[in-house]
Amino acid sequence: MSLLAPALLVLEYIMLGIDIKTTLQILALLFLQLAAGQDELIVSTDKGKVRGLSLPLPGGSEYVAAFLGIPYAKPPLDQLHFRQPEAAEVWNGIRNATQYSNSCFQDPDTLYPGFPGAEMWNPNTRISEDCLYLNVWTPSTDLENRAKPLVPVMVWIYSGGFSTGTASLDVYYGHFLSHSQQVVVVFMNYRVGALGFLSLPESVSIKRNAGLFDQRLALSWVSRNIAAFGGDPSSVTLFGESVGAGSVGHHLLSQGSHGLFTRAILQSGSPNAVCCGSGASSGLESFLDSGSASELLACLRAVEPVKIVSLQFEVIPDPVIISVPFPPTLDGEFLADMPSALIQSGHFLKTELHLGLNRDEGTYFLVYGAPGFGIHNQSLINRDQFLAGVSLGLPGFSDIQGIYQRCTHISHKRATCLESHLKLM
Repeated sequence: MSLLAPALLVLEYIMLGIDIKTTLQILALLFLQLAAGQDELIVSTDKGKVRGLSLPLPGGSEYVAAFLGIPYAKPPLDQLHFRQPEAAEVWNGIRNATQYSNSCFQDPDTLYPGFPGAEMWNPNTRISEDCLYLNVWTPSTDLENRAKPLVPVMVWIYSGGFSTGTASLDVYYGHFLSHSQQVVVVFMNYRVGALGFLSLPESVSIKRNAGLFDQRLALSWVSRNIAAFGGDPSSVTLFGESVGAGSVGHHLLSQGSHGLFTRAILQSGSPNAVCCGSGASSGLESFLDSGSASELLACLRAVEPVKIVSLQFEVIPDPVIISVPFPPTLDGEFLADMPSALIQSGHFLKTELHLGLNRDEGTYFLVYGAPGFGIHNQSLINRDQFLAGVSLGLPGFSDIQGIYQRCTHISHKRATCLESHLKLM
């Protein structure tokens, strides 16, 4: 059995303030269970059987079942490069689902080495194109008891600007959510960057929005298989944050995704916030200096993926501080029209929605576009210089900047000040 779960629990218990003696006692119990095979959980999916883990919660008296690294699609290699995903093939025997899968190819954040606030979002598993897997947490370890009622399902889509992200991040460890809310939790990997969202309209071989089709195929897997894990396929909540929320919004707008989920939660994102550009793809075409679309595809398939993702930000025609080189595109298949047009015309799934955001949350990214910031020393630029730089990096920022400068030092009158200015805009 994998040692991933005990290692994660050590970190978790320490962060929760549980003393080391208690932690070691719980881990000793877990290792005894592993050695005795008492945690063995086997579930049959439509492609084959998987073996999961029974994981203890802090305290050691309650458990959740985890199934990690279940394939929902074929590896998108060779002729499947830049194409829509195909369902995973059937396997024989019992497949171990006891450790995380690879993360999809991406360029990790290296701007502030050693800074946990940035590095916590970098992939924590091997990066590979063979990455289309999902993880399932279920509150019951008694999965053979068919008399137990099915519980609701929550499916998470990660953020990362459609350029980074993975379902195996420590902050996405789903056992607490599964146990506390008594829901089955599912996290899926999907392709990002040029490998997931390259758009060349004249090419019949490059299918646009491959990353969104990855997500849809994972949702289809949930619809077909989640009952075997104790989840109710008729009660599936799709939720995500930032571009994860944008992805949720795209599924609300895409007819082909309707019927695969029941309700949605959009946290700090929307489908029309980051959509539907083609500038980066056009830039990539000129950057590679290839002729026809077929020649470009052959060229791209011959290039190592690590080189593609390392160069993808260089093809943005007019970069700004928060740039998304390869967002979803209007393809006439996944997206029949622009998100704003679909919303205005009422062409979306009518269902329960929860929407939310946090004030000033986007300011975290401003330090990525302004020079002179460090994590161990004083900034090399002052406040006025910083604001001047932001106005260059964010077109249209000048009006907001003026409001900020007049209102930022106001305490109890700040809300009134902002309200009066917003009415004038």
